[in-house]
Amino acid sequence: MRFVRFGLLCALLECLAAPQSRSTSSVYATAKRPRALALIGDRYHSPIYIRDNLAPALLRENIPVTFIENVEALNAESLLDYQLLIILRDGMNWPNGYDKPHVQWMTDWQQQAIWDFVNDGGGFLALHNAQGIYPPGGLYYKLFGGDYGDHPKPYVFTVRVENRSHPITAGVEDFEIFDEQHMVKYYLDREHLLLRSVARDNAESEAGWWREAGKGRFCYLAPGHTPEALGHPMMQRLIRNAVNWLLRLNEASKP
Repeated sequence: MRFVRFGLLCALLECLAAPQSRSTSSVYATAKRPRALALIGDRYHSPIYIRDNLAPALLRENIPVTFIENVEALNAESLLDYQLLIILRDGMNWPNGYDKPHVQWMTDWQQQAIWDFVNDGGGFLALHNAQGIYPPGGLYYKLFGGDYGDHPKPYVFTVRVENRSHPITAGVEDFEIFDEQHMVKYYLDREHLLLRSVARDNAESEAGWWREAGKGRFCYLAPGHTPEALGHPMMQRLIRNAVNWLLRLNEASKP
């Protein structure tokens, strides 16, 4: 028994001394998992609750994610390393303090970078206020298929599933949340509509949609102002479904 153990030890040492043709890095490299870049946080939305509610959904789909808060880090070069872009952030910066007028941070070259990223095959998941206060008439809103309307103070309303046959809404039932009800401007047709928000006073708005652009895909989901809304089981399901659809993960597994 002693000699057997010694032999096993020697074999193990030989493996460790040999060239690492199957090193940890190479094993992970063969997995080729898609990676996500998430731009989060602004004056009205803490990056902490956004990160804490996005990370579990992405983790359950085995999608590595890099969170950034600096808007300058979003550019064509940084997007080269990712297959999925996520934004939960409005288009406002306040360089002179919150008591001064805001400025729109997104530049023409950033709009072009996002446009090219999606049209070249990337996925873009826009959440909540990602459609708010961006440069009017630019490529960003052209890609979005919608625009910012307005919203009242947070209250309880229902998110209603309008299209139950789309992969993004698979397993999702109507749900009630305490959140900002964004009254968006929606420019696409009914075919692309996924969700509608309905308040108790009957105020309604489109609340989620999909589209394809070039070789890539886009999805917008309106809820997300409160931790309760972003962490709601149905919202988590929507995010996970959207990630899979945007990255074509379920399609890739089919024969």
